[in-house]
Amino acid sequence: MTLEMDAETLLALRDNPPRLGYLAMERRADLFDRRTLLRPTPSWDPPIGAAILRRNQQLELPAWPEPDAWQPGDRVLLPVEPDDELAIHRYVAWLLELAAHEARQPLEQNPLLGPCSIAPFCADPAGTHRLWLIGVARLALPGSIRVEARHDLIGIRLAQVALGFGADTLAGPVEAERHLPVAGVTRPNEASITGLRNLIEQAGLVCALQEDAVPRALETGRHTIPIQLFEIDREDET
Repeated sequence: MTLEMDAETLLALRDNPPRLGYLAMERRADLFDRRTLLRPTPSWDPPIGAAILRRNQQLELPAWPEPDAWQPGDRVLLPVEPDDELAIHRYVAWLLELAAHEARQPLEQNPLLGPCSIAPFCADPAGTHRLWLIGVARLALPGSIRVEARHDLIGIRLAQVALGFGADTLAGPVEAERHLPVAGVTRPNEASITGLRNLIEQAGLVCALQEDAVPRALETGRHTIPIQLFEIDREDET
């Protein structure tokens, strides 16, 4: 499905969440089918303004990043509050500018760092606004820029809902697995690899694990998958 989305259309979708969800999911299905990245991140306090997760560091930004200032693997965290109309209009214009720049001059890709992405969020617990931020990002941006639902920034329940509003990546800090005292049977925390993977699969999607940190073995509940430092965006074995 090819969609031509202008600013007026994207802004109007604030008042029509069902339509937004339908269009955003169609878009992400065209780009990625059902495949959804699970990307662990370090645990930091939510940024007050825009920030970039770059090479395992969270860098606060003085302003929203210009399209030509991105580096390979940048993951942009962007707060946009629901009562800030100026920021909302600026957000849509920024998305469209980024998409236009990507069409003219694609961002450099580095397979060792993973794809570039944005993770929009807001401090106000406004569920439909957070879903709108994610949905319009997926509608406006090309597949080379991922759209993350950060469970630590928008809440783990809403992050799962966001998978139905175009988010193609579930991201955030990962907790250790818990085990029952008998037989070592895995009992997943929601924010463990197993729990997050379950959230993706419960949404009818397929989990692909991307590990940006040090090499380690990650227990998924079904198998233990060894993840090496440069073995990123690993396909789920079927």
